[in-house]
Amino acid sequence: MKLLRSIGGAFSVAMLIGLLTAAVPAGAQTLTSLTMERVLTLSSAQSSLTSNLPATVLASVASGTLEIHEQTNYNPQANTLTSTFFLEPAGTTTTPPTNIGTVPGSSILAIVAMTPDKIYVTSSAVQFVGLISQSNAPLFGTASYQGVPATFSFGYTSATPPVIHDVIDTVAGIAVAYTASANGTFVITQATTPGGPGTGSSGVTISVNGSTGATISFQTTVNQLTLNASASTSTNAGALTYAWSVPTGSPSIGISFPGGNTAMAFVQLAGGKQTYTITLTVTDTTGATATSTITISFI
Repeated sequence: MKLLRSIGGAFSVAMLIGLLTAAVPAGAQTLTSLTMERVLTLSSAQSSLTSNLPATVLASVASGTLEIHEQTNYNPQANTLTSTFFLEPAGTTTTPPTNIGTVPGSSILAIVAMTPDKIYVTSSAVQFVGLISQSNAPLFGTASYQGVPATFSFGYTSATPPVIHDVIDTVAGIAVAYTASANGTFVITQATTPGGPGTGSSGVTISVNGSTGATISFQTTVNQLTLNASASTSTNAGALTYAWSVPTGSPSIGISFPGGNTAMAFVQLAGGKQTYTITLTVTDTTGATATSTITISFI
């Protein structure tokens, strides 16, 4: 990649190294969703981002009439981290993140997708590491960067909800975009220790979003999430059936099932920020069962 602009301002190599060093595997934590949007200034990104923009558009960005937004979304089912770069009028809010489906095609600068090999999660930072699986001009000039190593990293605070800071894109080891902050939501799942009643003596083992056990706990900063128990297993042959229920006295929860696949439940936390409980019972073809209690803390 030809370097056309160095990142200045608040950005420093020491800060970058510090954030990425912090993002070591936490083992017990998993990122299960991410939607983040930020505004990129001409001083916060490599000029390869804008090198193919028409002069009139570039002038509007430089004068502050237009803004370059980057929205990043993580799809755990497809294992894809996608960043969409698009133009918005100056002052357009990023809270909540823009509905990408409403952005005119003429305003989209580029779409870049990464296939993560690893996702590192700590109590203060997240880092995706992988290869670019899709990139289109004009984001990185005329060259194709498919298959090139890339990272996406951000820090977050312990506030409720967490505040996102120090967001960094790198391609081929070069920082191409940095911002001190961004707006969005993410969900980090705290895994439980395998075993216990969630692993039935009958051989049925319940697994929800990568966590296994008699009690499974999640934290979320959004009021909608997907619970996926399709990784549940049984030592007995045959298909499994799934029964989701809300215990009496638990705050109101809406549960729906896409496509009739009851291994996956869409959950709507209807009672605001508090702790919710769902019970899941999994049964195999022999009638053997296991039950797990799922606790969701909406913070």
